[in-house]
Amino acid sequence: MNSLISYALAVMGSAMGADLVREGKPLSRIGHPADLRPFEMQAVRELVDTVEKMTGVRLEANPVPDGGEETWMGEEHKAGRLPILIGRSAENAVASEWKETGNVRGAFVLKAGSEGVWIAGLEEGVYYGVLELLEQAGCRWFMPGPLGEVIPRLSTLTVRAQTTLQKPSFPSRWFQMPDRDWQMRVRCGGDVFAGAHGMIAPPVKVNTGTGALEPPEHAEYYALVKGKRTSRQHCVSNPNLIEYMANAIIEKRRKGEGPVIGCGPNDGGGFCECPNCQALDAGDFDPFSNERSVTDRYIWFYNRVLEKVLPEFPDTKLAFYIYHTYMRPPLREKPHPHIQGALAPIGLDRVHGFSNPVAPEKSYARWLFQEWGKIMPELYDRGYWSNLACPGFTFIIIHRLRDEIPACYDLGVKGWRVETFPNYGPQFPSMYVAAKLMWNHRENVEALLEDCFEKFFGPAAVPMGSYIRLMDAALRDADHCTGSSWDMPWFYPAPLRAQAKALLEAGRSQAKGQGIYEERVAVIAESFEMTEAFIAMLEARVRNDFPAAKDHLERCDALAEKLMAISPVPMLSAGRHSTYVNYMRRFFRPATEQGFRRVTGGNELIAAAEDEWEFQIDPLRVGEDIGLWRAGVTGGNWQRIKTSSSSWSNQGLRYYKGLAWYRQTLTVPGRFIGRRIFLWCGGVDETAKVWINGQVAGISPGAAFYPFEMEVTGLVREGPNRIVFCVANLVVNELGTGGIVAPVLLYAPGDPEAKPENVRDLKPTFP
Repeated sequence: MNSLISYALAVMGSAMGADLVREGKPLSRIGHPADLRPFEMQAVRELVDTVEKMTGVRLEANPVPDGGEETWMGEEHKAGRLPILIGRSAENAVASEWKETGNVRGAFVLKAGSEGVWIAGLEEGVYYGVLELLEQAGCRWFMPGPLGEVIPRLSTLTVRAQTTLQKPSFPSRWFQMPDRDWQMRVRCGGDVFAGAHGMIAPPVKVNTGTGALEPPEHAEYYALVKGKRTSRQHCVSNPNLIEYMANAIIEKRRKGEGPVIGCGPNDGGGFCECPNCQALDAGDFDPFSNERSVTDRYIWFYNRVLEKVLPEFPDTKLAFYIYHTYMRPPLREKPHPHIQGALAPIGLDRVHGFSNPVAPEKSYARWLFQEWGKIMPELYDRGYWSNLACPGFTFIIIHRLRDEIPACYDLGVKGWRVETFPNYGPQFPSMYVAAKLMWNHRENVEALLEDCFEKFFGPAAVPMGSYIRLMDAALRDADHCTGSSWDMPWFYPAPLRAQAKALLEAGRSQAKGQGIYEERVAVIAESFEMTEAFIAMLEARVRNDFPAAKDHLERCDALAEKLMAISPVPMLSAGRHSTYVNYMRRFFRPATEQGFRRVTGGNELIAAAEDEWEFQIDPLRVGEDIGLWRAGVTGGNWQRIKTSSSSWSNQGLRYYKGLAWYRQTLTVPGRFIGRRIFLWCGGVDETAKVWINGQVAGISPGAAFYPFEMEVTGLVREGPNRIVFCVANLVVNELGTGGIVAPVLLYAPGDPEAKPENVRDLKPTFP
C-alpha cells in the first residue's frame, strides 16, 4: 500500500450494513475503553454529538472492561442493539485488517456489518475513523464554524457493510492557522514540524550608548558584521558556541524535551563575516536573495553539535527552516541524517504549481525539493499557500495544490507546516482541497469539488461552482506572480470581473431565501466585491482620482468589516493579526488617504505624474556620477515602465537588486508660481533621492511603501519641470516589487504653515 487504502467489503449479514438510528430511535450503543485516551475521548464525543445533530438521538457510550468486548457485544445483541466499539476496545476484532495499515500514525480501520461496528486507529487515527463514518453519512466540514459545517438531517442513520482501511499520504499535515479543531476534522495531524528561528546561545543585549553587546564575554558567540559584533545572527564557527548549544540541548533532553529540537538562524540577514565563518561557505551564490549562500556553514555547525549530543541522546534531531540565504542545498557539507529541514521558499512564486508553463521559477522550487530530498531523509514543506502581504483578497489556488502536493509526495516530502491565513471566504475552497490532498495525494479533485459545490451551495451549486473554477483558472493562467495585491488588476481584468459578477448574481438569486446557502453565497460574493473595490481603488489612483479612490477604499473597508464581524468564526482574519487591517495599513491605505488629503481641504493639485515613466536600471551605481539627474539629459537608452499599476516583477525585473532611475516632465501653470509647492509621493520600495530641474529636492525618510513629501517651492518653475527619482532597492524583498509603487504629484498646500509629512523622524541617507 502506498499512501491510502480505502476499500469496502461486505463482512457479514446484510450487504446494506446496519442502522444506528431508525425513525428517530436509537438502535446502537457505543463501547469504549474504561481509561479513555485523548483521541479516543475525542472520537466518542464526535460520534455522539454529530449523530445527535443529524438525528436528534443521543447515543449512549459506556466503558467496556478490557478483554470483555465479546461479552459486552453479546449483551448488546440480546438487547437488540448494534454494538459500536471504539479505540482499543475494537483492536482485537480488527487485528488482521490492522496489519494492512503498517502502523502509521493516523491510520485507521472502520469495519461494519450487521453484527456491529468497530473503529480502531493509531493515535488520532481512531478519530479519523469516526470522521470517515460521518462523512459517509453526508457530513462535511468545508471550513471552520457553522457556515462551513454540513450536517444532514436524518431520521434513520445507516452504516454500510464495509472494511475500510486508510492511512495518510504524509506523516505530518498542518496549516499555520489558528483553528486546530477544523484542521483535525479535515484530517490534519501528525507531529508538527519543530523547526524554528533562533539559535540556542547565551542572551545578550545591545548597549544603546556604545552599540556593544553585553555581557562582553558572550559577544564572541554573535556575528561579526562590518568589524562589529551584532546580535542579529551568530558566529557558528566559534567552538565555544558549538559547545554551549550542545550542552543546552543535552539539558533539554535530560528534562524530557525533544527528541526534535528546533533551531535555526534568526529571521533576516546579518550573517557573520569573520574569516572562519566565511571559510565554511562553499562559494555558492543565491540569486533570489542576491547574497552568498550560507547553507554549508550551518550544516557544518549542526553536524558538530550533533556529534556532541548523540552519544548521550542518540535519538536527538535538529530541525530548521531551509530559508533565505540558506535555501540552496549545501555543496560541500552533507547533513547528518538526524537533521530535519522544512523548505520555506518565501521569495518564489506563490500563485502557480510546479509544472505550470507560465511559472519558470517554480521549476526551480521543484529542483530545491528534489536536491534537498536526496541528502535529507526528513524533508518538510514550510511553504506558503497564501498571497504574500495580501490583505485578504480573492485567492483560489486549487490548480496549484493539485499540482504540487502529489509532486511533493513523489519527491519524498514527509509533511507540511504551511503558512496560511484564516481568510476563509476569499480563498474558499483551497484549504479544504489542500487538506484532502495532504491526507490522500491521489484524491480525485474533480469529484471532491463537485461534492463541495453541491453540499456547500445547494441550489446555487452550478453558478457558484463555475465562479470558483473561473477565479482558479484566472490565477493559473496569469503571467504574474509578485506575490501580493499589486497583481490583483492583472489577475482579474475587467472582462473577467464581469463574468464573475454575473455568476455571483445568479448564485445569489438561486440561493435567495434558502437559509444557510444564502449566507454562504453572500460570504463568497462579498469577498469578491471587496477584491473588486480594491482593484477600483488602485485604478482610480492610477488616474490620480483620489476622491474616487477614497470612496472605493471605504467600500472595501465596509465589506472587510462585515466579513470580519461574522460570528463565531470570521470569514476574513480579524483581531490583532488581521491581514486586512495590518497589510492595508502598511501598503495601501496611507497612499490613498494621504493622496486624498493632498487634493482636498484647501490643498490644490498642480500636476500629477503619469503612471508610465522613463526608466533605466543602474546596477553599477554610476548614474549620479554621469548626471542622469540633469534636467537636460535626453540620451542613455531610457525605457518605459509603469509604477503604481504594476511591479518590477511583471516588467522583467524579478529579483533585481540595485539602483533604478525614473524621470518624467510635469507642467506647472503660471498661477502657482509664488505659492508654496510640495512634491508628494505615495511610496517607493525602498528609498529614493529626488531631483527637480537638476537640483536635489531631498531623500525619502526610508520607510518602504509609505508616502513622503518635500517642499520644492524654490525648485519649480512655470512650464515644464523635469522630475527625476533614483530609487534604491537593495534588501531582500519577497514581494517582487521595487522602485516607485504609488502616484507622484505636485500640489499647493492650503495651509500657509504646512510642513512636509514623513513617516518617521529619520536622518535621510541614500546608498
